[in-house]
Amino acid sequence: MVSATTCKWMMGKPVPSLRGHLLALLLPVAVVALLISVVAVYMIALKATAESLDQGLVDAAEICVEELRSHPDRPFAELPGRAQRVLFATAEDRVFFALRDGAGHVLAGGRLFGEDIPWGTLTAPAYFDLNNSGYWLRGLSVVFDVGGVPRQLTLATSALQREQLMGDILLGMVAPQLALFLLTIVLVWAGVRHALEPLGELRDEIGRRSDRDLQALDPQRTPDELRPVVAEINQLFSRLDAAMTVQRSFIADAAHQLRTPIAGLLAQIESDGTAASNPALLATARRLARLVTQLLALSRAEPGVMEAREEFDLVALIRDAANDWLPQAFRRDVDIRFELARARVAGSPHAWREMLANLVDNAIRYGRPQGVIVVRCLIEGEDAVVQVDDDGPGIPAAEREKVFERFYRPAGSTADGCGLGLPIVRALAARQGAKVSLGDTPGGSGLHVELRVPRTAVRESDA
Repeated sequence: MVSATTCKWMMGKPVPSLRGHLLALLLPVAVVALLISVVAVYMIALKATAESLDQGLVDAAEICVEELRSHPDRPFAELPGRAQRVLFATAEDRVFFALRDGAGHVLAGGRLFGEDIPWGTLTAPAYFDLNNSGYWLRGLSVVFDVGGVPRQLTLATSALQREQLMGDILLGMVAPQLALFLLTIVLVWAGVRHALEPLGELRDEIGRRSDRDLQALDPQRTPDELRPVVAEINQLFSRLDAAMTVQRSFIADAAHQLRTPIAGLLAQIESDGTAASNPALLATARRLARLVTQLLALSRAEPGVMEAREEFDLVALIRDAANDWLPQAFRRDVDIRFELARARVAGSPHAWREMLANLVDNAIRYGRPQGVIVVRCLIEGEDAVVQVDDDGPGIPAAEREKVFERFYRPAGSTADGCGLGLPIVRALAARQGAKVSLGDTPGGSGLHVELRVPRTAVRESDA
């Protein structure tokens, strides 16, 4: 069965990031928990303040009843001081009362009116809420007797006391919860980020590799959840490596099989006079021989081919290899000049010889006839730098990366190259820990190629 995520991937639809998916799951839970907590706190605060206010009304009523029973003949023009102190929590609070007889006639107070006020025959204290001239009031009606005469006392106070108390409770309980919620968000974000770090490390490890590095990843360095993914990646690497090995073997075997007959053909053309009568045939044979040589060099430049590494004199190698370049230079009447500062590097002399041969061969082929090629070896800091300059048409900046692709030739090129020289140089340079770059010559009329050896490979200068 194909999962929904797989379907989205197959259909090209974007899949949300794993970090975003986890946060989308966790943060709403935290928000809902906060809302539930706030509602619960609000309900608790509402209940606590209501109970506190109701208890204050009961206490004030008891004080008033006690006062009326103790002094039945004294006029009851205002609430006793103790009752006022119980009900007046803030300076803005307003308190109302009404004292009635058994028939409902107002005996004192009387500023409370409304159908919501309970009066008459009451079996227990009765609470009520009332909007009195714009004030929301919480009230209490109680029935009692004074010397056997029924009386009803109604007390009411504004909700300012309750609102202030609720505000204090909410502030004292919700503020810490908000702080805890913000801390939870930070911890969830940090936790998700920390949990996804192994994915980032795996991405970085794969990203640091070259396109030919197919060594297996270490599954022990990844969490259990990622090990199946690493195992599948390793299997893919193994299949790719096997396919590339078959390809390298085929190229190498084919080049070896073709090398001897092509060499014989070239020798026959040069010796029996065919070259003079058919120079195009000679050029084709030489190009074919060069192609076979480059195919062999390319197969040796691929990863997986073991080669000895040693410390050697780079300038001595250049001078020795120059003997191989001179015949081709003589045929095109090209002058090769050298500017050499001695340097020792660590690597494969054969690989360096092959890189230089391809660079000089390209310079001769693509430079102008009767032109000049400059080969330099210099020290910059702790780097050894080899430069090859020609005076040909150069390579446009837009095509400089493309020429490192196999068999690619710049548009308008008339030379008889096969497009393998620079790919071989890059492959060998990568294995030698060197970097190859292209640019314009100082005069701007040719190609400037530079091989730079990282300082870790430079041992010393003998100049």
